[in-house]
Amino acid sequence: MKIQTVKLNINPREPIRAAGFAQQVQPLDTVRDPLYARILVLEQNGSRYVHIALDSLQAPITLVKDVRERLEQAWGLPTVVIISGTHTHFAPDMRVESYRHQVRDQVCEALIPLTLREAELTCSYVAEPFIRIGQSRISHWTTDQIFAHALCFYENEKRIASLLIYNCHPTSLNGDTPFFTSEYPGYAMRQLDAQYPDEFFSFLQSAAGDVSTRFTRKEQTPAQMEQFGFWMAEEFDRLLNKPVPLFPVELGYSERLVKLNHELKDPSELVIPEYYSERERITLQYGIERSRENLAHPEKLRHETTFTAWKIGPFRLIFSEFELFSEYNTATIPGRSALICYSQGYSHYVAGPSFDGMTYESLQDTLSADNRLEFLNVIQELSQA
Repeated sequence: MKIQTVKLNINPREPIRAAGFAQQVQPLDTVRDPLYARILVLEQNGSRYVHIALDSLQAPITLVKDVRERLEQAWGLPTVVIISGTHTHFAPDMRVESYRHQVRDQVCEALIPLTLREAELTCSYVAEPFIRIGQSRISHWTTDQIFAHALCFYENEKRIASLLIYNCHPTSLNGDTPFFTSEYPGYAMRQLDAQYPDEFFSFLQSAAGDVSTRFTRKEQTPAQMEQFGFWMAEEFDRLLNKPVPLFPVELGYSERLVKLNHELKDPSELVIPEYYSERERITLQYGIERSRENLAHPEKLRHETTFTAWKIGPFRLIFSEFELFSEYNTATIPGRSALICYSQGYSHYVAGPSFDGMTYESLQDTLSADNRLEFLNVIQELSQA
């Protein structure tokens, strides 16, 4: 087994628009909190496995393909590349080609000459409910599927690298924020970096389509963001220091292609319930506009998606491009698998099979009821693969 880690600063080199809110249209040139690509590289039996966590709203599939092609050509080894976005809404827009190419080139320039070192690795995994930061952001809907996870790698029983997972939108700031920031997950990672300078930490966003800081934040300020980051680091630190069994690291990879079927909604037939809050009514208008676009241009809709499973010892990480509702966590195996969204591409919200409300998120969900059930089944199968 071989391992190496890399942390790259990916701050934009020129003014660029941010990615996460409709009102973010003007280019920004201020970075309040640094943006990073945190990269874990493992090699076993002549194959390499690369996971890249970007402080970004999304991980475009074109970026995944470009990085994989360059690395395989340079390394001459079969290479799996998985790229995940931490889903900060205050990062440069990856749809802007110049920035996407900047990140691609930085990643490849760092990885191509990388020397991996031999190590006998073991791993552990722990997950527990954590709602101090994230709760359902839909006022008439609740969820009990909000968890903090830690998947750790050890050398001679000394922890050397950790993949840390949570499912809550990093939106403790408002849409008019005039600077780039990695939001509370980045703040938490930097605290852990300082606390454990000889270790590697990376943040992955789980199924957070219906989860945010809406009902836990008191205000949308940098001070509130830093408070959440402190609480997140505190919770991860608690998980990192729990006594857990260690397992040998055996790596594997599998995929499942799913055909997508769409059921388009006609916004002219929608009736907004009277009990909806003013905020929900405002955001519903964005969802209604998206419904109109889908109805007018069905040819733009995707017709397939790929779920990716990364086997790490007895554990599984399941990657999806969608903003899945937290209900999809019910298809994972407690203590054995975790669902990671905003990975290997980026696509719309997908409500859970049991959700029957009307929200900004669900109005963007064009998938059929059968597709939503199939997603649950695929996640369950890949968790056992």
